[in-house]
Amino acid sequence: MLERRAMLKTTSTAVIALFAACLIATLAYAHPTLRSANPPVEGTATAPTTEIRLNFSEAVISKFSSVELRDLSGMKIATGKVATDTKDEKQLIVTLQAPLKAGAYTVKWTVVTADTHRVNGTYSFKVAG
Repeated sequence: MLERRAMLKTTSTAVIALFAACLIATLAYAHPTLRSANPPVEGTATAPTTEIRLNFSEAVISKFSSVELRDLSGMKIATGKVATDTKDEKQLIVTLQAPLKAGAYTVKWTVVTADTHRVNGTYSFKVAG
């Protein structure tokens, strides 16, 4: 009888641990991720760059999101307001006040999704001369 109780307790503990692991994994994937960008992540833009487009795995709220652009020296580059694409709420767009000159740049972004998850990240790209 005691052996059976010990076995049942061990099995119950294993089931609870498995359930908790699955729940944690599900929650980890609930946050938005950057799927692609233009200019491309770690890539090189060959055409004149007049805007930045960030494509996420979930719809984002532009009102609570931000994009900051800096050049290689760390100087902030002036941008317009952040907006979502009218045809795709997963795409965040920021216009630039002037086309980017040849060089290396860093984008720092923060997004908030419809389910209020806030996520941020950075990526770099180059503009060909």
